Amino acid sequence: MITILDKNSLTPRAVQHKFMCINRLHRAVVEDKMSATGIHKSQHMILMYLYRCKDKISQKDIAAHFEISAAAVAVSLKKLEAGGYIKRKCSENDNRYNEIEITEKGKEIVDLSHCLFQQIDDKTYEGINDDEMQTLVLLLDRVLDNLKKMNEKEEKL
Repeated sequence: MITILDKNSLTPRAVQHKFMCINRLHRAVVEDKMSATGIHKSQHMILMYLYRCKDKISQKDIAAHFEISAAAVAVSLKKLEAGGYIKRKCSENDNRYNEIEITEKGKEIVDLSHCLFQQIDDKTYEGINDDEMQTLVLLLDRVLDNLKKMNEKEEKL
């Protein structure tokens, strides 16, 4: 759907509003597709993290990575463990330290997620050719650079 834009739709505020609408709608689509897995968003993020990590991970490591409380992580881990997506085992060196490990069932959910994300990405950018995609990326890079510059200035104050 190509529309002729009026002057009001070309203001920075109108463009920013469009970014926010895109972000909200993208999140809703992802959450809708992910609901089919039966995994809550925070649990899914933990599974993705465990899948990527090659080192032994503890509840404390997960909490630090996501900058959330160990108690919040404990709730998610309990549900993931009950569902068979992770397993905990005591460290050989310290009985107070539980290593969290993703199971094959957990890995299957992550693999399914990657497929769902790819489908969403493909549909999101359907109808946009390579030249348009290149222009979009260049413009988004410029916006990102502008925000980074503003953030640097804020940190210096």
